[in-house]
Amino acid sequence: VASSLRDMILSLDTAKETNRLEQSAEAGKRAEERRKSPAAQTISVAIENPVTNKLLEIQKIIETKNYPQASAELKQLLEKNPADSRIFYNIGRVASLSAENIEDADLQNQKLQEAKAAYGNVISSATPNTDKALLSLTYVSLARIYEFYDDKAYAVKLYDEAIKLREITGGAYREAIKGKERLLKNQ
Repeated sequence: VASSLRDMILSLDTAKETNRLEQSAEAGKRAEERRKSPAAQTISVAIENPVTNKLLEIQKIIETKNYPQASAELKQLLEKNPADSRIFYNIGRVASLSAENIEDADLQNQKLQEAKAAYGNVISSATPNTDKALLSLTYVSLARIYEFYDDKAYAVKLYDEAIKLREITGGAYREAIKGKERLLKNQ
């Protein structure tokens, strides 16, 4: 210990040490200024997802009730992104919405079958990371189709699946409870 203390004293550069206090004070001031400057503030950056942007564009088309165009654009989007559950959900939604206004029973049935297949793809491709609100909406939409076809037992099971997901922002928990209650009252 004594030899290391001796080495420290001998290696001391007095010229450097005379300005040490001033340098530390200046460094502290610069750090404080940087913390206060707007550039140092946390900046949140929204990362745009091209699929999400396209779905938002298609939503505007759906709102104008141009279902054939929306369906065509969704199918093009699906070709580029075959694993995106949101696209399947929207294909089902557009098919269901277009079926509402069709008088021809065969054509209406065809659209509802298309919707069932698309909603089924959402459920079958679901992973633990799949948006729970999307699953909730899918179960309820699919249950409504089964309810339309008078398969009330299966519709209740689908409503139960949506209820199991609990209340989620953007989900269909309340619609599932209402649908299940409606079906159980009518039995």
